[in-house]
Amino acid sequence: METLFAPAGRDDACTLERRLSQVRQAPLLQTMLDAIAIPAIVLNECRQILAANRSLLKLLGVDSSVLIGKRPGEVMGCAYWPEGPDGCGTTRHCLTCGAVSAIMESRAQQVQVTRECRMTLDHTLDGGALDLRVTASAVTVEGELVTVCILEDISREKRLNVLSRVFFHDVLNTAGGIQGYAHLLEETAPQGSETGVELQQLGRLADQLVAEIESQRDLTLAESGDLVLNLEAVSTTELLSELRALYLGHDVGQRRRIVLDNPWDGRIVTDVRLLSRVLGNMLKNALEATKTGGTVTLRCTHDAGYAEFSVHNPSCMPEEVQLQVFQRSFSTKGAAGRGIGTYSMKLLGEQYLGGQVAFRSSTSDGTTFVLRLPRVLLMPARTTSRAASLQS
Repeated sequence: METLFAPAGRDDACTLERRLSQVRQAPLLQTMLDAIAIPAIVLNECRQILAANRSLLKLLGVDSSVLIGKRPGEVMGCAYWPEGPDGCGTTRHCLTCGAVSAIMESRAQQVQVTRECRMTLDHTLDGGALDLRVTASAVTVEGELVTVCILEDISREKRLNVLSRVFFHDVLNTAGGIQGYAHLLEETAPQGSETGVELQQLGRLADQLVAEIESQRDLTLAESGDLVLNLEAVSTTELLSELRALYLGHDVGQRRRIVLDNPWDGRIVTDVRLLSRVLGNMLKNALEATKTGGTVTLRCTHDAGYAEFSVHNPSCMPEEVQLQVFQRSFSTKGAAGRGIGTYSMKLLGEQYLGGQVAFRSSTSDGTTFVLRLPRVLLMPARTTSRAASLQS
């Protein structure tokens, strides 16, 4: 039979019953399927269902006998499977179906394959679409090669991703407009006047607002794996000086000293925005932990192709804080939703910048957070050519 994508053909009644019997003779398989909290199925060579777990049966509200011999799209309500010469997998729409691709690749290579699938639903499931993450694994049961498929509904995750992107886009446009007008008013105000000082403060607050929104956007993208790096050369001393000036004007920096302890004067190639996020969170946390009149120290050293940034404050973290400091949403501030600062240091500093984030804390030496960047491109601070930085 001709097909538009996956092979056509199904087991005859005798062959299907033999394969069903083999699956039933492996009771541990059904037990393991039922232990999975999301829908899962077992398929034969022709992509027909041999077994399904309780999660799928509960979702569809049917008995397992209704599913036996059918294909995944036929039981999940795909609107297009009737258009194919042999049902699910054989239509032109199946060319873009991640579920069919995962099943075929897994069986051909006998490996685990994960693909995403956007399924247009028919009227029996109230229309619309279903986003699935399909993980297919080829396994041998009683001498027969079958495919175990886990069907994870990621529709809510996809909707939230779209909504968050729209939100950040729109709110950044608005905040950017406020920022632009604030700086325009600041430029036109008489120098040294009370109005000029107030407008300067307004400009700084607008800058902080935009920076906070961008920080949350970057963290959201980082968690979903969609954050894209923008590599460029940056001066270590200029970066630390800018962070110092920024946080001296921040509320947490009031009546506290920020000292640059003879930092290494060099240049590295990295994502400046993300590096500033990581170091900014370290600096902000250090200032919050420092008493009025206290000092926070910024350092940067380098050796053997490594650049190491550190932020020190004189206080010591309690042991229970040290044990949880990088966990998402853990906070010493006691408010729900707080505590993502140290978590984002670890996420951005290690998974995206390729470094190592660590800390040490004691009553005698205070607390130091460190970001060590390996395999970065280093060059003298006086070199300004980007081409030179890539050749060094």
